[in-house]
Amino acid sequence: MVVRITLSTLFLAAVAPLALAASSVHLRQHVGDRASEPWPFYDPSYNYCDPGYPSAQEYSAVPDAQLEFVQIVVRHGDRSPVNLITHDDSEWNCNGVLEQIYLHEAGQNQDNTTGSFQQHIEIPSWNRKYGYENQLWKGTCDVGELTDKGKSQHHLLGTQLRSIYVDKLGYLPKELNDASEVYARTTYIWRTKNSAESLLGALWPKRGISPAVAIPLHTFPKEIETMYGNTGACPRIDTLTKNISASTQYQDFLKEQGPLLTRLASIMGVEGSSWDGGWDGYFDVLHARKCHGKAPVCTHDALPAGSSGSDRGKSCTTDQDTAQVSRNANYAWTLMYRDNPLAKELTSLTIGSFVGTLRDHMASRIAGKAGALKLALYSGHDSTVWPILAILGASNRDALWPPYASNLIFELWKKSSGDRVVRVVFNGKTLELRKEDQWCDMNACPLERFYERLEQYIPTDIAAECK
Repeated sequence: MVVRITLSTLFLAAVAPLALAASSVHLRQHVGDRASEPWPFYDPSYNYCDPGYPSAQEYSAVPDAQLEFVQIVVRHGDRSPVNLITHDDSEWNCNGVLEQIYLHEAGQNQDNTTGSFQQHIEIPSWNRKYGYENQLWKGTCDVGELTDKGKSQHHLLGTQLRSIYVDKLGYLPKELNDASEVYARTTYIWRTKNSAESLLGALWPKRGISPAVAIPLHTFPKEIETMYGNTGACPRIDTLTKNISASTQYQDFLKEQGPLLTRLASIMGVEGSSWDGGWDGYFDVLHARKCHGKAPVCTHDALPAGSSGSDRGKSCTTDQDTAQVSRNANYAWTLMYRDNPLAKELTSLTIGSFVGTLRDHMASRIAGKAGALKLALYSGHDSTVWPILAILGASNRDALWPPYASNLIFELWKKSSGDRVVRVVFNGKTLELRKEDQWCDMNACPLERFYERLEQYIPTDIAAECK
């Protein structure tokens, strides 16, 4: 079975509740066994619910250079939660932007189709009558489905990209008449597909449904997926996460934050390894609700027939809980991908093969072997974007949990001298690097130096290294 790496695979040790108030804990950033200046894993300008977007008004071309190739790695947009809590009274709707589905026989004319269909997620009212209220919310969203807001986020991103690469630079065509100019890849999870469709639909609006201009959406079977940590294909990833969780640094962190885990589990009525072990489930539930302005999660105790809610004293999550969970989750991911002696190997095995794909597509374009290809889009997850940011040495601010619809752009430019440079843009701004790791100018990094950095993390024999 292929398992996508999450925070729960990292938080494997038992949590011992202590009297320390979780919200007062001041976390420290560590490099190896040496603590550096305190970093709160928080920034007042950070917004998990919405990323920054590239802007034609603020965008400028690399001086004295010609754009040769663009690769964009995105996280899917806003979605319904992927972690379920008991007695969820919230409502999630995803039916404002519908997807038309039809089958078309290969090689046949465009009229030879099955006709169009629309898939509707139905959560019937009797769901609660027969006791299923512990399992799902009300509304029209499947678990982890791209919401209408998520579709709009990627539509806006596509519009912004069009204003730059079509209208301002004239790099991409105004109308896509040759689908070989774009390569698009998603994971097998549906929300990444819908995110790519929304983005590309805005990048080339009113494209129509003719098979001649259909954009292939490439998807690897999950058994060989490389756009996130594939523990099924690479058991070494699981070994490394267990070793990191056993470190003294990490165990001390778990002890400090134990009371908060215990309190949240009690409020949400959850238990089991996916909840006892880490922060990703709590982060997901709290932030998904925050992004939609929904009510906090409260305890749901059984009451005698005829009783009202006022007969029961409720305990609810707070804004402070959400903020502390965010800090804790960011601390844990930074430790996993950056601030532990094992982090480099773990990051390499988690995303190194996919980073090799980014490099190889760039090299193919330079060698004249990419044909008409001008744009490559990869629609993935937070666990796609985050490890790449770690490889690049992103600043503490840019290394916070990637917001919905985060966009990481790699532009390849050729200067009049013949030299090539790479620009890296994250959520609308040139990627900022850590002060202690200013290895290159992300506005115009020499290609050779850029390759050197990536190749430190690209496995040479992934099968052997994963054992």
